Amino acid sequence: MHRTTIYQTVLLAAVVAASVAAGTRSTAQAPGAPMSPWALQRGQDSLPKVYTDSQATAGQAVWTKTCSECHETSDVTGSDFRTKWVGQNLFALYETIRTTMPDGDPGTLPVDDYAATVAYILKLNGLPSGEARLTTDSVSLSAITFRLPTSGGAPASDTLVR
Repeated sequence: MHRTTIYQTVLLAAVVAASVAAGTRSTAQAPGAPMSPWALQRGQDSLPKVYTDSQATAGQAVWTKTCSECHETSDVTGSDFRTKWVGQNLFALYETIRTTMPDGDPGTLPVDDYAATVAYILKLNGLPSGEARLTTDSVSLSAITFRLPTSGGAPASDTLVR
């Protein structure tokens, strides 16, 4: 079996096991698919708030010090970024950044710096902050799908869902 397939299978099994242990049910959502009625009912004001303002501020500092040497903020807010990441889980984004950045020296930042950077990216994309810090736990991050809020404040298929 291919290594990626094994990894995806193990990751899926971990998400299912965590969901069962927590007494909840997690369902997959295809990119571009309509949101579940549960997510639509919550509205934009109650989008899951998976990072704190202070975490995003720390992420901005990491971005300025490390990421901005090679990237502009439009690299994580533009249509290419959105096409690639909308509909993916946050663990995929976090893990890609953690294992490939900074260029030439990947994985050398503290894990909290990588989480803070993802929080900053979420903020740049208009997602709301909250009381809970973005975790580095793979199971928790895998349960959060990266979606974008609409500009009018009304919920749409591009929102962050758990």
